[in-house]
Amino acid sequence: MANGTKARELDTGVDFYKNLYKIAIPIALQSLIMAALYMTDQLMVGQLGDVAIASVGMASKIYSIISVLLAGLSAGLSIYAAQYWGSKDVRSITQLLGMTLSLGLVVSLLFTGVIYLNPEFALGLFTTDARVMEDGAIFVKLVALSYVPTMLTMVYSAVLRSTGHVKYPMYVSLVVVILNIGLNYLLIFGNLGFPQLGLAGAAIATCIARVVECLLIIGAVYRFKLPGAAGFRYLFSFHRPVARKFYLTTYPIVLTELVWVLGETAYAVIYSRMGTTEMTAMTITFPLQGLSIGLLTGLSGAAGVLVGNRLGAGEEAMARDYARRLIRVGIIFSIGLGVVIAAISPLYVSAFAITGEANDLAVHVIWVFAAFMWVKVANMIIAGGILQSGGDSKFVFKMESAATWLIGVPLGLLLSLVWKQPLFWVYFFLSMEEVVRFGIGLMRFRSGKWIRNLTNQATSETSV
Repeated sequence: MANGTKARELDTGVDFYKNLYKIAIPIALQSLIMAALYMTDQLMVGQLGDVAIASVGMASKIYSIISVLLAGLSAGLSIYAAQYWGSKDVRSITQLLGMTLSLGLVVSLLFTGVIYLNPEFALGLFTTDARVMEDGAIFVKLVALSYVPTMLTMVYSAVLRSTGHVKYPMYVSLVVVILNIGLNYLLIFGNLGFPQLGLAGAAIATCIARVVECLLIIGAVYRFKLPGAAGFRYLFSFHRPVARKFYLTTYPIVLTELVWVLGETAYAVIYSRMGTTEMTAMTITFPLQGLSIGLLTGLSGAAGVLVGNRLGAGEEAMARDYARRLIRVGIIFSIGLGVVIAAISPLYVSAFAITGEANDLAVHVIWVFAAFMWVKVANMIIAGGILQSGGDSKFVFKMESAATWLIGVPLGLLLSLVWKQPLFWVYFFLSMEEVVRFGIGLMRFRSGKWIRNLTNQATSETSV
C-alpha cells in the first residue's frame, strides 16, 4: 500500500514537472523576449539623455493603465478558459472570447481617443517638468494608436496559453522583437537613409510592431484551427448564465489590476516629485526588473493553467499539490536570480548615459529589488496564479487594495515628502508591502477556500 502511494506520488511529480516545462518555459521566454525589447528600447532611447529617459518613463506609466485593464480582462478569460479546457468545453471558451473582445474594444478605443487628443494632460498627471512634457507628448500620442492591436494580441494570447498552445505567442513575440529593434535602429537614429526622428521614431516603431504582432497571432489561430478560431456568429453568441458568471469573476480582477497600476502610478508620482534625477534612476531600473520578473512569469502563468485545468477536471487534490510545488519552485529560483541581479547591477547601470548621482541611486535601487525578488515572485504565483485559478478574485482584490493603499502609498508619501528620506530607503520600505501581501496570500492558500470548479457552477446555473 505504501509502495503504491509512493508510486502515485512519483507519477504525479513527473507529470507536474513535464507539464511545468511544457507550459512555463514558453510563457517565460515570451515575457523575457518582451522585457528584452523594453530594455533595448530604453538603452536606445537612453542615448538621447536624461530627459528622454524620463519622458519614456512617464509615457510607460500612462500605457500601463490601459495595459493592466486589458490584462485584467485577459486574466478573467484565462481562468475560465483553463477550467473549460480541463472539462473539454470548447464552445464556452469561444463565447467567453467574444465577450472579452467586446469589452476590450470599448476600453482600448476609449483610451486611444482620450490620450491621442490630449497627451499633455495625461503627462501632467505625473510630472511638472516642462521638458519631459514636451518631449513625451508626441511619444504618448503615437503609442496610443497601438492600444487596439495590443488588446487583440493580449486576448487571443490568453486563450492560447490557457489551452496549452503556448508556443505560438512565444514565436510571434520573437519576430516582433526583432522587427521593433530594427525599426528603432532606423527611425530613432536615422540610419540607412531613414529620417532621424528620436522619440517619435521609437513610438512609430512600437505601433508598427504591435500591428504586426496582432496580425500574426490572429492569423495563427485561424490558420492552424486553434481554440478561438470561430466565425463571427459563434464568437458573439453570448449565453447569459455563462456571461453573468464570467463578469462576476472578472470585474474584481480588473479592479485589482487597476488598483495595482494606480498604486504604481502613485509611486511614480512620488519618485518624480523627489526630482528628475531620482525619476531617471528609477526609470532605468524598470527594464531590468521587467526582465527578471519576466523570466519567472512563466511560473505564475503555469499556475493558472495547470491548477485551473485540474480544477476544471474535478481533481482538487492534484490542483492543491501542483500549487504547493509551484510556490516552492518559484521561491528557490527567484532567490538564485536575485543574487545574480545584485552582482551585475553596476555593469547594467553603466550602459546608460546618465549622471554619476543617478548612476549610484539606480544601483542601490536594484539591490533592494534583488533582495525582495523572491517575495514578489511568490506573490505572483499565489495571488495571480493559484488563487485566481479558482475564481477567488474578490479576495485577491481586497488583499491587493489593502496592501497598496493602506500601507504602500501612505508610507511612500510620508517617507519622501514629509520625512525627506533618500530614494534607497523610500523604495526599501515600499517593498515591505510585498511581505505583508505574501503573509495574507499564504494563509488564504492554506485555508483551501479558493478551490472552486467554475465550470460546474456555470453549468448548474445554465440548467436552472
